[in-house]
Amino acid sequence: MLRGIAFDLDGVLIHSTGCHRSAFEEVLLPFGIRDFDYSQYAGWRTPDVIRAELRRCGVAADEAAVRAAADRKTKLARQMLVERNPVADDCRSVLERLAAKYRLALASSGSHGSVHSFLEVNGFGSLFQSVLSGEDVTHAKPDPEIYEKSFAALGLEPASCIVVEDAVSGIEAARRAGADSIGVVGTCSAETLREAGAAHVVARLSEVPDLVDSL
Repeated sequence: MLRGIAFDLDGVLIHSTGCHRSAFEEVLLPFGIRDFDYSQYAGWRTPDVIRAELRRCGVAADEAAVRAAADRKTKLARQMLVERNPVADDCRSVLERLAAKYRLALASSGSHGSVHSFLEVNGFGSLFQSVLSGEDVTHAKPDPEIYEKSFAALGLEPASCIVVEDAVSGIEAARRAGADSIGVVGTCSAETLREAGAAHVVARLSEVPDLVDSL
């Protein structure tokens, strides 16, 4: 019996791709990188994205420069998200409907500040029984750590939970944690999500409650 649902944040509950892409492009420009493709990094931690791009382009930079760029990117993206607050359609009604029946967790690769800003701005904090950011785990998705910790915080076995994700790394993390997943189309195509292992695929967040209730 399904008892818990763990949500990714970016690309699922909030349409943040444009903000993150713009912030990355701005901080990578001083390194001479002008062909950044955000789609391949969805679900990654910010410092890891910057390191990967520097390697890809053969740009030498020490860890201090990477950390400074990552901090600037996080601040830029957070500012854009607060200003635009691009929450997914029907996000509140979806979460409230599901919270009435299931235990909910939020499991984001984003920074602690970004995750809690989303909760505070929208008043969603009381709907989740577990909230974890990328700073709360040692290993980033596709490692299963964040979902393993989420299920433990909910007091549930992985088999009684399902994960809602938009990225390949998140779908893989859910599978490795022992849970099925629902892929939300947007960051990736339906085909890509299915190939990654999503048990179900929906076109929009508003479809999730009826799907979950049917499982």
